[in-house]
Amino acid sequence: MPQGFTRRAIGGLLAASVLLIIWRTSSQYQQLPLDPSIIHGHRPDTNTPATQNGGVKIPDVKVPEVKIPDAKVPDVKAPDVKPIGDKIPEVKTPDFKPSGVKTEKPKDVEVPRRRVGKVSMFYGPQNPYYERALGSHQRHAERWNYPMYILEEDISVGYWNKPSYVLSLVIQELAKVPEERLEWLMWVDADSIIINPAIPADIFLPPADLSEIHFVSSKDQNGLNTGIVFFHVHSWTVSMLVEALAFPLYFPDYDLGFSADQQAMAGIMTKTTVGPDGKGYADGMVYLPRPWINTYEWHHAYEGKKGDMLVHFPGLEEDRWPHMEKWLEIVETTPLEWEVPLHETAYPDLTREFWDKFRVARDLARKVENDLSSAKPDTPVAARQEAVAALRDALRQHADEPEFLQERVDGLQAAIQKDASS
Repeated sequence: MPQGFTRRAIGGLLAASVLLIIWRTSSQYQQLPLDPSIIHGHRPDTNTPATQNGGVKIPDVKVPEVKIPDAKVPDVKAPDVKPIGDKIPEVKTPDFKPSGVKTEKPKDVEVPRRRVGKVSMFYGPQNPYYERALGSHQRHAERWNYPMYILEEDISVGYWNKPSYVLSLVIQELAKVPEERLEWLMWVDADSIIINPAIPADIFLPPADLSEIHFVSSKDQNGLNTGIVFFHVHSWTVSMLVEALAFPLYFPDYDLGFSADQQAMAGIMTKTTVGPDGKGYADGMVYLPRPWINTYEWHHAYEGKKGDMLVHFPGLEEDRWPHMEKWLEIVETTPLEWEVPLHETAYPDLTREFWDKFRVARDLARKVENDLSSAKPDTPVAARQEAVAALRDALRQHADEPEFLQERVDGLQAAIQKDASS
């Protein structure tokens, strides 16, 4: 049988399997009304007490590992943007064309360039605010030579459109030869606005030696927030998204609450068993300090400062529109007002320091785990076992809290000395 036919057959089976999961997931939720906030992303529930990952616990379920065929498929082309939105008050807004705002090409900056694509979804009734907000992302993408992909049609139900669309893009990228693939996809909700386009998205990504990291996000008082999130183009991401989409099939009676896909991913990220290599997904994700990549506008003020990359409007409900109008007016009429060159911001130093500290903590945990696995039966290990477990938890769930992470590093160093002196 010709090799090309075999690859096409495998690719067809994979695509059919993914589509079946998406269809079955949609059927589980087809009776639910569509919340307008679904279209532009997730909002934090300010009335909900702070929880870690929303308190979601995902039972261990064996999901078959997804194998990506080595097949050539056509490049995904970003469709023309169509306006979307929920019901909004009638307001007069100026005509806006993304190409009508002049932007400068970036000057030389010391940033390891990565192949990044930006992704969002934008469909439904007309909404000039979301259209103009995504225009800011399009200009940012053009400035840094990032392709931008926008979902224009409802391919699933509500919240499940996001993981379904991202999964389709990851699979199509993986089917390309490695040198032609994107490395990362940056998801941006349509109610976020780039206010400093001089910041490249790839400055936030893990260095090449931290190759086990496949998911970079942030959390707020409710746990994981996927309004702004980076997905690694990797088979790990395919497996994770398949599990997220399959969750309502395995647990149809489990109430994921608001932002079902986000809660499913949050729970899956805590798993330390099964998954693509039998170790779950917990060690494949990292939380960055949220204001770096997902800076909120509150009712009273913007939490960021001049030079920050973007502003996001979750949780503002109908108050969102005047807040968005204010920022859109700034970036469209005086685009340099909030733009600060990368080298004049704290981002280069902050991100470098963050990943350096993460690497040191990870390497220490690995060394101690290796020592424990080869320790002789009569060797004291109790202190190290407890301390390395605490450090692993910090790396998985609290990397965005540098003082907490350092406490766990110091605790493990002390445990090493304690076991050595026992």
